[in-house]
Amino acid sequence: MFDSPNERTTLIAKNSTKDLEESDVEETDTDDQQSNTSSNSNANGDAHSDSEVEDSTDEVHTFRWSRLKFYLIEPMVLILLFAYNLSSTILKNQIIYQTCTAVFLYNDTDCKLLSTKNASEHTKQIETIVQPYAARIFMTTTVIECIVPALCGSFIGSWSDRFGRKPLLVTAFTGYTLYYAVIAIVCYISTMSLLSPWYYLLAVLPHSILGGSVTYNVAAICFISDVSTAEERPYRMTIYEAAIYIGLMLGSFTAGFLYEATNSTIVFTVSASSIAFATVILLIFIPESLNLRQAQPIVERTEDNTAHESNTNKLFELSHFKDMWTTCFKERPFNNLGIIWLTICCLQITVFVVGGSTTVFYLFIREQFHWTVKEFTMYETISILVPILGNLLGIWFLRKCLQLSVITIGILAFLSQVGSSFMKAFALSNLQIYLAIGFGALKSMANPMCRTILASVVPAEELGKIFALNSVLQSLVPFVASPIYTIIYSITLATFPGFFNLISAFMFILAIAFLLLILRKQQSFPAHYETIST
Repeated sequence: MFDSPNERTTLIAKNSTKDLEESDVEETDTDDQQSNTSSNSNANGDAHSDSEVEDSTDEVHTFRWSRLKFYLIEPMVLILLFAYNLSSTILKNQIIYQTCTAVFLYNDTDCKLLSTKNASEHTKQIETIVQPYAARIFMTTTVIECIVPALCGSFIGSWSDRFGRKPLLVTAFTGYTLYYAVIAIVCYISTMSLLSPWYYLLAVLPHSILGGSVTYNVAAICFISDVSTAEERPYRMTIYEAAIYIGLMLGSFTAGFLYEATNSTIVFTVSASSIAFATVILLIFIPESLNLRQAQPIVERTEDNTAHESNTNKLFELSHFKDMWTTCFKERPFNNLGIIWLTICCLQITVFVVGGSTTVFYLFIREQFHWTVKEFTMYETISILVPILGNLLGIWFLRKCLQLSVITIGILAFLSQVGSSFMKAFALSNLQIYLAIGFGALKSMANPMCRTILASVVPAEELGKIFALNSVLQSLVPFVASPIYTIIYSITLATFPGFFNLISAFMFILAIAFLLLILRKQQSFPAHYETIST
């Protein structure tokens, strides 16, 4: 759920850093260049003097206690993801409950039994009736959350380079605060009178309009790129990824206990309050990092080039699309174009399965195993932790010890996904559904291996455009996947509720076929593809 923004914004940060390094090489000492540099700073609204900027740059590259403010971004993202996963399952459970009471008008006692174990046949029948309707609400939410981020993904990087990172961070965190605040209000009202679960879509609107996960990921990774040195940057990016997963695990682990001790309204209020606290920290303590980038020497420009840059820095500039599509479809030597698109297809398959199965998986668990919220969130916690460990240990053992190629490791990762999907489809007991986690231990290695393939066959100056298109597609794919999985689940609910997992397995087999095609293509030019074949 969080891979596509990270891929896009990492490349934006890297390309921005590359431009600065080129500027260092081409810098001259002429007075005209100094004038152009000053003009560029004014165009970006820089309120600092040259000496202040130099002091700020020195502060970043020299350890001081005050430099700790540049490391606050990772804890704030951890808080955001904690709040997200704290309420994720609880919100789905609440929507199912309100669908039962407000839409189908079942009595409150029967509807509360939907989330308990050892349900009667009457309760199971109610669950079968309620779930397809609730699935449509989940699908609609997913669709709304896909459209706007797909649009933002094409423009938000340029906007950030012109106006700064901090405004985007504050905007995104504010959107999430409003999201959970509105959910808490709707949930509280539902405790006093019957209220349609469709009112929860009111919370999705500010969250989506303000960019959602795309916005904060772009801003956070660009911020990290601005304030870290070349030596620090890989470690900072690793810490950032770790913060995301730790936040998700903590939220999932805490959700069941907090919900059991309180109620849904309290859980949503805690999420809103947590993100509001993080937003205040962003406003008060985290500085604008763009000034540090403006302190770097800028290449000499002509008047025409300056005017052109001003135009392309507009938020909605069609030339961004044209350049991206031209780069992604132009003819390339050594079968590179085919390899690029086969790899992109593999990445899209992963998003398709995740985007589709996430919509109905909680419903499937309730129908098949009748788990409580606490039991599901514990399962979710383990399902996040095991792939993280599998990724770290797998890359060491398969790559370092066995010295397998990148493509081979990618195939093994998708095979792991296939095994996990088959086990989920036919699972009849708690042990079997937990074994599915073990079968999928290597699944998180699929995306890194595919990104490595792309990085090996695409020139550095074109990586940003390739990953930008990939991210836009990844934002749109759930728009298609969610309705498909919802329809399939609704049709097969009464006979084979786990059937959608077989669809997932088939998609992963298709990804394996694509990687095998890449393996065959690279064998035609073994010397050229040495980085991915060894």
